[in-house]
Amino acid sequence: MIEEAVRSGLARYEYRHFIVFGAASQFAAMATECAGDQGAWWEFKDAYMLEGLARSFTRAGALDLARAEGLDLDRFSQCLDDEAHADRLLQMRQQAIADGVTGTPTFRVNDRPGARAIDALLEQIRAAAEAAESAGS
Repeated sequence: MIEEAVRSGLARYEYRHFIVFGAASQFAAMATECAGDQGAWWEFKDAYMLEGLARSFTRAGALDLARAEGLDLDRFSQCLDDEAHADRLLQMRQQAIADGVTGTPTFRVNDRPGARAIDALLEQIRAAAEAAESAGS
């Protein structure tokens, strides 16, 4: 149902960094953005999440993943050293806090906080779809 809601335009999927594990989490977000500069955002994020590295992410781990993804290591390292995406990550955090985000994942339905339990969230999506359909009739 969620995929159909996204496909139909009723919903959209957004991934935003929300730092919850301190410095390691901040570094993982920065490294992901640096990988994104080379077109490997999702692959990089998926790799460290699958390995359970978000809580213990290090520069050496980031470089290993970047190497495995075939990234330009000099460019990647420079991006990390310059903290090229620090302002963007700070803006994401500030916006999340302003939106009432307290943890991840977070769902929103009709720009209001969505349920965290999947069954309740699906019910909110169904209700939103029905309301949109009724408004269009």
